[in-house]
Amino acid sequence: MSIVGILLITIAVLAGIDVVMYLVLSVVDRHWEKRFEKEEDKNNESSDSL
Repeated sequence: MSIVGILLITIAVLAGIDVVMYLVLSVVDRHWEKRFEKEEDKNNESSDSL
C-alpha cells in the first residue's frame, strides 16, 4: 500500500473519531444541562422557604 493510501485511511479514521466524540460530548452536555437546571430549581425552592 502506498503512503498516500495510508494517509487517507489515517485521515478517515481521525475524522470518524472526531464525529463520535462530537456526538458523545453533545449528549453529555445536554444531560448536564438538565441536571444543572434541576439542582438550580432545588436551590431556589430551598432559598424561598427561608
